[in-house]
Amino acid sequence: MNRAFYSLPDPREVGLKWKEYERSREKVERIEKRLHDTQNERARLEQEVRELGEEEVRELAQAILEGTDDPSVRHGEHEKLVERVRALKREEQAIAQALPVAEEELRQTVFEHQPAWIGEADGALEKALEAERRAYLKVLDIIEDPRSKRLYAEHLAAWVRNVGPTFGTPEDAAGRSAIGRLQADAEYASEKHAERQENERLARQQEEGVAS
Repeated sequence: MNRAFYSLPDPREVGLKWKEYERSREKVERIEKRLHDTQNERARLEQEVRELGEEEVRELAQAILEGTDDPSVRHGEHEKLVERVRALKREEQAIAQALPVAEEELRQTVFEHQPAWIGEADGALEKALEAERRAYLKVLDIIEDPRSKRLYAEHLAAWVRNVGPTFGTPEDAAGRSAIGRLQADAEYASEKHAERQENERLARQQEEGVAS
């Protein structure tokens, strides 16, 4: 079975409500779940068929030793299970055919709404970048004073054990450096976003030039 998607995003994670996308995604997930459930049930029943078959052989061997009738004449559990496995295989094949169709419907839904959703996704990204920048500044404000006191106390505890002629604490480069690395990562994401938008703008200009 050729899959178009192995995982799908959830726009609600960033506050976006794409109703058409959600309907298509839920259909894919519903069919996918049914496929997994069918496969699991078939595997379970196939194991039961194997176990029941082994049990029937043992019962028949015992019947032969005792000179009694074949016990399989008295019940048809094995045949019922085999028929159920066959039915599940047919169902699994039908579901496997339906899943790519649902995935293609989702793809077409995204293509249909792509211009609007690109703008909304970009807006969500820009909002998230700004929130991240504010969060880093807030973190610095929160940790700077207690971290400075910890550093001071750390050096005081060392100094009082080994009294020296001078006392001082080093500049707190580590804390700002750690936050700085996170800030740099956010700035890189912002730059890549701006670069992607610029490339798309240039591509549109080129297409318009060719069309004219």
